[in-house]
Amino acid sequence: MKKYKILLVEDDEKMNQGLVYVLSKQGYAVTSVDTGEKALEQIKGTGFDLVLSDLKLPGIDGSQLLRAAKQYDPDMMFIMITAYGTVDTAVAAMKQGAEDYILKPFDMEELRLVIQKALEKRALFLRNIRLQRQLEKKYTFDNIVGTSEAMMGVFKTINFVKDANATVLIRGETGTGKELVARAIHYNSHKASKPYIPVNCAALNENLLASELFGHVKGAFTGAVSDKTGFFEAADGGTIFLDEIGDIGFGLQQALLRTLENREIQPVGSHETKKVSVRIIAATNKDIENMVEQGSFRKDLYYRLHVVIIDLPPLRERKGDIGLLAYHFLRQYGAANNKNITAISRAVLQKLEANPWPGNVRELENTIERATLFETSQKLTLDSLPLAVTRTTADPEDVDVTNDTHTLEQLHKHHIQKILEKTHHNKTLASRLLGIDRSTLWRIMNRLNIK
Repeated sequence: MKKYKILLVEDDEKMNQGLVYVLSKQGYAVTSVDTGEKALEQIKGTGFDLVLSDLKLPGIDGSQLLRAAKQYDPDMMFIMITAYGTVDTAVAAMKQGAEDYILKPFDMEELRLVIQKALEKRALFLRNIRLQRQLEKKYTFDNIVGTSEAMMGVFKTINFVKDANATVLIRGETGTGKELVARAIHYNSHKASKPYIPVNCAALNENLLASELFGHVKGAFTGAVSDKTGFFEAADGGTIFLDEIGDIGFGLQQALLRTLENREIQPVGSHETKKVSVRIIAATNKDIENMVEQGSFRKDLYYRLHVVIIDLPPLRERKGDIGLLAYHFLRQYGAANNKNITAISRAVLQKLEANPWPGNVRELENTIERATLFETSQKLTLDSLPLAVTRTTADPEDVDVTNDTHTLEQLHKHHIQKILEKTHHNKTLASRLLGIDRSTLWRIMNRLNIK
């Protein structure tokens, strides 16, 4: 459990010692000083979670310290202690960035609750920052692996549309990575700091989905005991991802069409509409054109969705990417499972490339994850593959045992060469597709002797 660091700034010696004792007994790591000047030196050298400071101090007072601390770390929690309990003093401290204030004389239980509330808020903030960084790392372009012509087209389209507000429709079989592309568009755009809200349209019935998407007002239906904010409103300023949009009911399609046309939502049970500014990305594994012909999907809604199309190819049509994907997942799950597996045998690669992969990239990912768990050597061998893969493909014959593995470096070199060929050796475009800067690409080319 994290031990929070608190800086106590109190010039009254007895008060200082008493607070240090109480806060230390509560499990906090407490550093105490008696002037604002000493406090500033501590703040510059140590990452504190919270500053608990008296307002009245010799030299730099609590208000000046608050302003200086917020300039150094805007997210540091700050609680002001004051004996001058006027409303003006408290409001001024809050406006300057104080999380809370407490009046002398105070009860220790009251102080404990105020500190606990502030630290809970900081913990939530730090967790959100950590999750944001994890998402940004996970969904960068170089985690969407491929050198096939179809995948090159996907990379180009992502680059073109990531900062636009145009509606995007992603089509592809189950497991091809539709949500991965949607997240890549959002987290590589200027909207990255704004909400990204995925919605599985197939998981809810039409009435419940309408309430989830658009919200509802109190009394709209049995059980609606209060107003509810819908996903569209929650995603305001960011992106909403409507997965399996081909599964929404015909009645709800009309409401969704109105939202696409006017960027307005109407909560269930309300007579008023609300404006929203949301980028819409939809995805489906169904043939919507055929559904339009059969009358199960509105033609006007289809045309509203049909602004930018990204077609993800099934894995069986991009077999040249299987080796790169396999190494990508090997590195990912090898690290996650503390396995030092650096190579894949040629026999394994032949099995992987011969498999039809009905579950597409997701099935391949699960296969490699499982293989890393069962592998006992430093390279993936046939023994670590599930029987479903080894039995459904022909055994490789006449394997060249003198060259049984492709190294990760060889595959990296091949990957970069293929991208350079596809971009006609345009280094700027190639580096963008690889998710690295141009100078880094030059260094890698020199190291791998790529002319």
